[in-house]
Amino acid sequence: MKTLGIFLVLFLGIGRLPVSKGLEEDKIHLLNAKVAEMYEHFGVNYRKVTGPARFLHNKTYILCDTAIWNTAENIIDAIGNVEIIQEGTRLTGETIHYMGDLNMAEVRGRVVELTDKENNRLRTKHLNFNTKDSIGYFFNGGSMLDKDGTLLESRRGYYYSKEKFFCFYDNVEMGTDTLKIKADSLYYHSDLDFAEFWGNIQAWHTDGFLTSKQGTYEKDRERFHFLEDVLILTEEQEIRADDVLYERNDHSGTLKKNVQVRDTTQQVLILGDRLDFRRHPDWVQVTEEPVFITYETDQETHIRDSLFLRADTLRVFTSTYGTMDSLERAQALARQSVPEKSVPEKGTETEIEDSEEEAASTLPEYAVEADSLDFSIDMTEVQMFLYRQDSLLHAHVRHRGDSLFNTMEVHFFYGYSNVKVYKSDLQSVCDSVVFNSIDSIMRQYGKPVLWNEESQLSADSIWFRFSRDSLYRVDFNSNAFLISQEEKTFFHQIKADLMHAHVENNDIYRFDAIKNAKALFYIPEDSLITSLNIKECEEMNVFLENRRARRIIYKNSIKSDMIPLFDLRKEQEQLAGFLWREPERPPHRQAITERTIKNIVFNPHLTYHEPLYPYTLKYFPLEHAGSAAMRSGNRAQAREELARRESEWAPADDSSDIPADKSMPANKSIPVDKRKITPILEQKQTKERISIRQEVIQL
Repeated sequence: MKTLGIFLVLFLGIGRLPVSKGLEEDKIHLLNAKVAEMYEHFGVNYRKVTGPARFLHNKTYILCDTAIWNTAENIIDAIGNVEIIQEGTRLTGETIHYMGDLNMAEVRGRVVELTDKENNRLRTKHLNFNTKDSIGYFFNGGSMLDKDGTLLESRRGYYYSKEKFFCFYDNVEMGTDTLKIKADSLYYHSDLDFAEFWGNIQAWHTDGFLTSKQGTYEKDRERFHFLEDVLILTEEQEIRADDVLYERNDHSGTLKKNVQVRDTTQQVLILGDRLDFRRHPDWVQVTEEPVFITYETDQETHIRDSLFLRADTLRVFTSTYGTMDSLERAQALARQSVPEKSVPEKGTETEIEDSEEEAASTLPEYAVEADSLDFSIDMTEVQMFLYRQDSLLHAHVRHRGDSLFNTMEVHFFYGYSNVKVYKSDLQSVCDSVVFNSIDSIMRQYGKPVLWNEESQLSADSIWFRFSRDSLYRVDFNSNAFLISQEEKTFFHQIKADLMHAHVENNDIYRFDAIKNAKALFYIPEDSLITSLNIKECEEMNVFLENRRARRIIYKNSIKSDMIPLFDLRKEQEQLAGFLWREPERPPHRQAITERTIKNIVFNPHLTYHEPLYPYTLKYFPLEHAGSAAMRSGNRAQAREELARRESEWAPADDSSDIPADKSMPANKSIPVDKRKITPILEQKQTKERISIRQEVIQL
């Protein structure tokens, strides 16, 4: 008997020597063990191997303390310190049921851990591993901690050793120091630190909250790319697009297709099909049918009135006062003026009586205050005015120097090419529009024209002056022309080198025409136009009440003529330079854009809940307690969620009738993974095929 025992040990211990190339690859080979005994059970021959023992199959080592080896069926059942080691992948647990003919290892235990070559650790209780294809499958909950501390968990998933690739399905949750993600599916390329997400994605970041249908995350570059119905919510903004790319390291990105950005604090919307941005300092450019919308709601009627502005390119950015171009800064200061009411100089005054009031009622709904053409002002006074008066600029002042507020933020808005504006009571077109917060003037260039009801106003350039976000004056600079239509045939006209319209409480109370002022007023009698009044002077002031002209003052070199309509010559009907541009006028907001504005999202936190990472709590309790992703979490809620999920014990694969235990049909130990072949996965597979082909050529 002693001789037989020694013979068996020697026979079964040949694996201590280098493995011979002649070993049959489809058979399991015992490399070493302390004792190996043969016995028969119900007519089947088994070998009981006491270890530490080591088996080899498919270039994979199986280690254990004790194993029952069915040599006829090529099956091993191993317990105690079980391990599977294969080309950098290490799998540990409490028991292994290994089916050699199917190349399938079913590893079970209180904690089953798979560690790959990059030191990513996946923990679960149930993991099946195909040693030939190097594919693992876990179910009923698992969590992975990658080499950098990123947490990934799901109810079930796959591991592809050759491709260095993990697939997570159902209750997928991911967490980094700054990012928390929930999704239906997640692919993680461990060699590239690259993650792909699908289905009902919800992401919480230090900058805000996001939802979408699919996305990717490149960890090394901190590069996010989300697609399909993307919604981003921050404290001040609501952002929508079909394609969002964000480079966190550069604080830059691009939004594409159906872009909608809503600034909830400023009541502003931006629409378009492409938006490029960067931060520090802020810079935004919108192209491909961009639209800028600003709106306000009447406090009494709750009716919202919106202004729509479109251009071929919209650009919004921030600079500092000290880094601005010195010429641009000087020009902005020169344009600056302090809004003041002044008493007009005495001149020939006309009270609007019944007949003349009727004619004047069609004057534009603007009123202006006479002002000097010289807008220059002492530099010290400019600085003190900015410091005292403008709350926006004052909020960003760090210190005042002799001539600069070096750290003061300056905000810019540019609209380039084919600018159109629509508001219920105002429409406009021009080639470009410019604004900066130093002079607080919105400037229009390139044949600008405004329409207000029946009136049209044009000039070489038009300036809208603001103070504390309120419009107080509109300047029509050079070749200013006002036309007001009367009965579709007659046009009241005022022409001058310069015009001012003064505004108070969003209403116009005075209108001035300055230098070389000329006017044509058609005068009605008994509701019929009977004559034309021609006026010429150096300055004209029109005062309005309730948007109706009540008083007109003519100053210096006054000429006046009244011509009956039947004596009127054709050339007298219009002033030189008359051009009625009504066909260019946007008739409604759809002329600016036909895009549908999506409703604002209220209280998203009532609908969406941050990840709890219950599987991580179970398998990595210390990391769960110390991770930055978990610090705002609730461990009690995570335990409750874990208990709920584990009470719903599920089969290995929801898409089939496969049971979860080892009594399942052996050829179904790993359900078919209907994974998506993504561009990055296809690229990796192509590289693998090329590598295999090169190896074959070398052989």
